[in-house]
Amino acid sequence: MANNGKSLELKFAFYTLAATILVAIWAFACNLINTTFAIVNPIGQIIVALVFGFLAFKLFMLIREKTKHKSDHAS
Repeated sequence: MANNGKSLELKFAFYTLAATILVAIWAFACNLINTTFAIVNPIGQIIVALVFGFLAFKLFMLIREKTKHKSDHAS
């Protein structure tokens, strides 16, 4: 049981780190897009953030499924 708890803590730490990195990349990319295309309208900035966030979330879920699929076949 001790190994299971440690594994769960490690998984939680990994997901927290991945989410933090994802949010940092998301903020940087949204800022880059807004300044590159001179989007000053707040509604436009929100739309860019939502679209980019949705795409990043889909990419994150795709990577998660691929790694889960690989680990299922490995065992």
